[in-house]
Amino acid sequence: MITEGMATGDSASMNVDAALLHWFPDHAARSTSGWLRTPYLSSRLEGRGGPVIHVLMIEDDGSIAEMYRLQLEHDGYEVTVATTGELGFSTISGSAPDIVLLDLLLPDQSGFEVLASLNERFPNHPPVVILSNYGEPSMIDKGRELGAVEYLVKSRVTPGDISGQIPNWVERGRRGPQES
Repeated sequence: MITEGMATGDSASMNVDAALLHWFPDHAARSTSGWLRTPYLSSRLEGRGGPVIHVLMIEDDGSIAEMYRLQLEHDGYEVTVATTGELGFSTISGSAPDIVLLDLLLPDQSGFEVLASLNERFPNHPPVVILSNYGEPSMIDKGRELGAVEYLVKSRVTPGDISGQIPNWVERGRRGPQES
């Protein structure tokens, strides 16, 4: 609460610091001046060695994309969000992500069409995990037939669940379908 005589910026900063400490307890000593507005990489994954994993999320819902981006960047991943299938293709050809998180309902084409096109245009594309609101068995089967390493229903997983599985999916993708 801001009272007369207390500097507004000081109170706001204390409220932000308290919220950040609650949400991100391992970053209590970090300055809050702008780190929420700019991507940063956590030291959480440094012990793994090797380069940072680059995640491409093809998702047209800005709220969902932002929720995942915040969690994944907090956990040490580099994240690019594409809001259409075509933007996803541009990103794949330009920055070579390590994994793709793919929504099925996109404004320019379905996620299944994106995955089929990926198979044609980029035969050695990174592993694809479908994140969808649709959980019908026929859709799950179709996603796996097209080569998705996993098919998850958004309401049944959290960004933290996804974040924790990314290294496994990247490794499965490197081994290829015969060893998955």
